[in-house]
Amino acid sequence: MHAIIQSTPAWHLRASITPIRGDQHHLMVTSFVPTARRPQEHVRWQAQLSADELRCLRDVIDQALSQKKSA
Repeated sequence: MHAIIQSTPAWHLRASITPIRGDQHHLMVTSFVPTARRPQEHVRWQAQLSADELRCLRDVIDQALSQKKSA
């Protein structure tokens, strides 16, 4: 599963989550500059997380978004 988070003609930021085993998942955030001399994807951040840790990350993002709406 992956999603492009941010995209312009000169920049793409993508997040992907891949199941590994059991409840473990590999979360990776990559960037891509298509106009670079040698375009290639670069890993900006990655981690192996459990399903509970991914839910916690989702909850933090949801809380930040709901605070922004009510402000």
